[in-house]
Amino acid sequence: MKKFYFVFVLSISSLINCFGQLSAADLKKKATQRELLKEYYLCVCITEGFKDKHIAEDDISQSVYFEILNYSPEAFKEVKDSAKQFVETIKPSPIIDLNNKRAIIMSCIEKYRSKKTKKFIKSLDKYLLKD
Repeated sequence: MKKFYFVFVLSISSLINCFGQLSAADLKKKATQRELLKEYYLCVCITEGFKDKHIAEDDISQSVYFEILNYSPEAFKEVKDSAKQFVETIKPSPIIDLNNKRAIIMSCIEKYRSKKTKKFIKSLDKYLLKD
């Protein structure tokens, strides 16, 4: 139990340090919010891809993004729905030696980097909250 607690505290402090590099002024910038929402998309995509592994139970990343992002809950729902739909389209490998496994992380990264995702994230500006 102590080991779990130590790892949990270490994980939280690492995440806070990563986001701590962003100033409050940076977090208010639309471009920063978009980039963080896009990262949230990647996070959700990977989590959905490994739903059977229950990584969402052991990882707090989605909660951290939820706390630092300045979007209404509708944006988070749209991102989750989109990522979930995308993951469902990832086909198993046709290579017999790969046992019909899917390239989930690679596919999610490709989707994250795509112009289509950038456009989708930009469309969610309507859900940005005013200060």
